[in-house]
Amino acid sequence: MKCLIVSGGTPPAKNELKRSCETADITISVDGAADLFYEYDIVPGVLIGDFDTAKPECVKSLEQRGAKVIKLMPEKNVTDTEAAIDYAIDSKADEILLLGAIGTRADHSLSNIMLMIKAYKAGIKCKIKDEYNEMIVSDKDFVFAGKAGQTISILPLTGELCVSATNVKYPLDNLMLRFGSSRGISNIMQKDECELSISGGFALIVKSQDKA
Repeated sequence: MKCLIVSGGTPPAKNELKRSCETADITISVDGAADLFYEYDIVPGVLIGDFDTAKPECVKSLEQRGAKVIKLMPEKNVTDTEAAIDYAIDSKADEILLLGAIGTRADHSLSNIMLMIKAYKAGIKCKIKDEYNEMIVSDKDFVFAGKAGQTISILPLTGELCVSATNVKYPLDNLMLRFGSSRGISNIMQKDECELSISGGFALIVKSQDKA
């Protein structure tokens, strides 16, 4: 089951959100993202959050049009986005796409990146996507799809990683990537697929459109 979670960071374009909703089995709007759904005239399946940033009239309108509202307490031990991921886990999702996960709040942006590990450990493929980047996490061998010429970066999230990669401009052969180093930034995909091997912990893999 595919789950779309839209958080309150930099909003996706209307066409992007509409396409993502059409391919999702369940759509979750996190707090202030309710305003975006209201603006785009799209009704999500679930609204979740303490709604400290969402406009009450937007929440009310979407609820009246069929959205399920889950109101959280303002004082809690998880972010609204983590609560949405927990909802997706409980709903037996096997894929999560996170939009609006990166924004002006660096703390929330970093937290949302780390939350991909929680989804991964629950057996869920999780991806963060914005206008310029796609991000996933992994701790094992897998095939990474993209397009030849795209920038790919591999960053350690936990400990020291041993990384190998094929079909990239700068081949990696059991390279040790240490947490706190930029060593894995800005490789280039030479083909539409590259094989990655990661051991020793979790890596953040970022595929970028912007070459800057």
